[in-house]
Amino acid sequence: MKCYSFKQKIVFILVLILLIPTISMGDDYQFQYFSDPKSRDKYVPFSDYIPRIRMHNYTHPHFLEDYYQLYGMKLYYNENSLRRNIRMLKIALNSKFRHPINALVKVETEQEYLKYRKIMFMHINLLIMRNYMKIAVRYDKKRIYFYDQTFAKEISESLKIADQLYREALPYWKEARRYAEEASRIKITTRLSNVESERFRIINGETDFERIINTHIKKLGEKQAKLQNYLASAN
Repeated sequence: MKCYSFKQKIVFILVLILLIPTISMGDDYQFQYFSDPKSRDKYVPFSDYIPRIRMHNYTHPHFLEDYYQLYGMKLYYNENSLRRNIRMLKIALNSKFRHPINALVKVETEQEYLKYRKIMFMHINLLIMRNYMKIAVRYDKKRIYFYDQTFAKEISESLKIADQLYREALPYWKEARRYAEEASRIKITTRLSNVESERFRIINGETDFERIINTHIKKLGEKQAKLQNYLASAN
């Protein structure tokens, strides 16, 4: 018969003690009860408990509105947060809309829901465009001074990045304007008042980002030419 030392017995007892809560909790799992205020009984067993609303949609985005609501602009933001917003909004553009009863505002007719979808597309395209422009401005030097010739090569590379970002922003403005025009043909005003005002300004020409972006690109060309002269003179 095998004999155990006193130390081995102590270790064996400690292991058993540690295992008891796990075994107990595992066995008791099937007998957990949940409160149900609509039930005649005070509690219902876990096996019979079926939630009325699946919370999965609240924790994992599925629809355009879900991804749109992940968009956020803090007071202090960096390039990573801007690119994250762009990524979420691009996914939103390729996602389905929620059921009309779960729209961001109350919609009562098919026409109202149609306009709601069009101005949401318009609004999201505008947000993507603005986020691209916010990143572009970080690489775009406002003015080129005579002493910038020391860093002409580095500044030139930075301006190339800005130019690319402005050009990436431009198609989203064109899409936003197209959706604004389509939405304006539906003579209904949705409850998205701020977005409706945005649409109105686009249609009336008060907002014209194509002109703004093209002006930025033109000025970039002028600054690049100045930097190239600095680089040529240095050689």
